[in-house]
Amino acid sequence: MFEHHKDNKLHWEQGLVYDLSWSSDGGLLTAAGTKGPVRTWRLERGGHKEGEELKALGNDIERLAWCPAAQSSHILAAATYDKVVNMWDQRVGGIATKLSTNGQNSDICWSPSGKYFAIVGKEDGLEIFDMANTQSPVVSADFDDIVYLAKWDANEQLLFLATHQGTVEVYSWPSMEHLTMIPAHAGSCNCVGVDPHGKMLATGGADASMELWKTDDFSMTHVISDHESPLLLTGFSTDGKFIASASDDMDIKIHESFSGDLVHKLPVESLTTALEWHPRNLALAYGSAGSGKGNVKPTVTIFLRS
Repeated sequence: MFEHHKDNKLHWEQGLVYDLSWSSDGGLLTAAGTKGPVRTWRLERGGHKEGEELKALGNDIERLAWCPAAQSSHILAAATYDKVVNMWDQRVGGIATKLSTNGQNSDICWSPSGKYFAIVGKEDGLEIFDMANTQSPVVSADFDDIVYLAKWDANEQLLFLATHQGTVEVYSWPSMEHLTMIPAHAGSCNCVGVDPHGKMLATGGADASMELWKTDDFSMTHVISDHESPLLLTGFSTDGKFIASASDDMDIKIHESFSGDLVHKLPVESLTTALEWHPRNLALAYGSAGSGKGNVKPTVTIFLRS
């Protein structure tokens, strides 16, 4: 499936890559790093146009997420580490809305409809905003355990919270009724991938394993142990057939989601810090940290069919 894919490295001078995000139509790829402003590339047939810099967002953006809903696909959420999330409107080329949060923003996530937006604080729990009225959150919750990230299921009926204790806490949405706890990992649960068709959940943990779960009864289907170090990132392809995952191993691994079989290893030169599939085809964007050893520079790369 991936034997004719090749790496396409984009022009990048913004240092270690913090995060990246595809627009919902796949026409834009946006990345944030440690140096300089957020950069966006326009993807077209035959290649990409050189990236424009979104200088109005400043130089301290650490989390990015384009709205997945078609009617709001022009909205990019850009979070600083400290108490601010900017909503950038691509149509006007400026910030449309600012969300004020309680603390240090460690993760952000849109609901599939684009109606809700979740912010996980490093030590400040969870805030969820209704984007029709952003004056105050509709959910503001603290938890006994540290929450690393939040993700909705494809039908916007479930909310998954990955925790430091290695569990995934499952809540109904929008009632926020606690439904169950998935005992995923012996160490922390560092990443969660949600199947676009709503059938599966992938979890990656500090125990270096990736686990696949059915979302109808939360039973485990596979334990994947191909990584040698804690998993950092995971995500399903747009057709739900494949799962990409990264740890500090020197490759990104792609597994077939139904069987759990390893189908491709993508060698990398330094730690992978961001990972996201294209929303329309089997192209995978990833960002790296770079390394002083061997003078390896940070990169933004698209792995796609040549």
